[in-house]
Amino acid sequence: MKTTTLDLLICPTCHGNLSLDIPPGNGNIKTGSLTCSSCKNNYPIKQGIPRFIREDELVGLNKPFARMYNWFSWIYSAFSKIGFLFIGTTDSRARREVLARLEPNGGKVLEVSIGPGVNLPFLLSSPSVSEIYGLDISIGQLNRCNALVRRRGWLVDLFLGNGEELPFKEESFDSVFHIGGINFFSNQQKAINEMIRVAKPGTKIIICDENESGAQWYEKFLPGFKGAFQGQREKVIAPVDLVPDTMLDLKLDNIWNGFMYCLEFRKPLITT
Repeated sequence: MKTTTLDLLICPTCHGNLSLDIPPGNGNIKTGSLTCSSCKNNYPIKQGIPRFIREDELVGLNKPFARMYNWFSWIYSAFSKIGFLFIGTTDSRARREVLARLEPNGGKVLEVSIGPGVNLPFLLSSPSVSEIYGLDISIGQLNRCNALVRRRGWLVDLFLGNGEELPFKEESFDSVFHIGGINFFSNQQKAINEMIRVAKPGTKIIICDENESGAQWYEKFLPGFKGAFQGQREKVIAPVDLVPDTMLDLKLDNIWNGFMYCLEFRKPLITT
């Protein structure tokens, strides 16, 4: 984590300011902790990744899915490539289909649920992206992503956190997107509201996840997916109704040959 990243961070619980418990010095911060000036919560930094959640404190579907993705992270990338072939596309084509919709405008990009970093090569190849930040609820996914980032020498800041309580200040990012996961967040409304909160005015926000047919495919081929619901899985419906009426340019498409939906909308500019 870069020292300049501290200027973007807040306590995800109370939105209080955070202070670094060790002198930041220069370069990257790999260890130490962040302490909230208001609620006094303390968040450790391990291998350069601030940890804003603890798995044993997660509730609802967030807990079983964090655990599932911890072990699934070892095969996620390979599973995805094979899965794309089954639905009639390729990993490269599918990811470009989504990421081409972003409008980074040369600024900061936040990926909520970054996983093992499968979108990073496409983001980093774009001249309109200057800085990338990624958050995930699974430490297993982040460990794989962190290994990739270090191996390639990429400057990407990673955070262990809950998409329903983002640890970032308001209006911090020029582009915000999420691919895969929100269908089974414990609170989709909070997650959408949080993505809106941290986006700058005028930012396009993109949210993609499986359609019902995609969820049924996962039930057949993804170990642990069906069991995470304990027989209580609800039918997947794209969360269009959860997007506030104040958002602009609302659009819902099917992508990846109907396997996924893609919901996009724009945060309005502040008028004076």
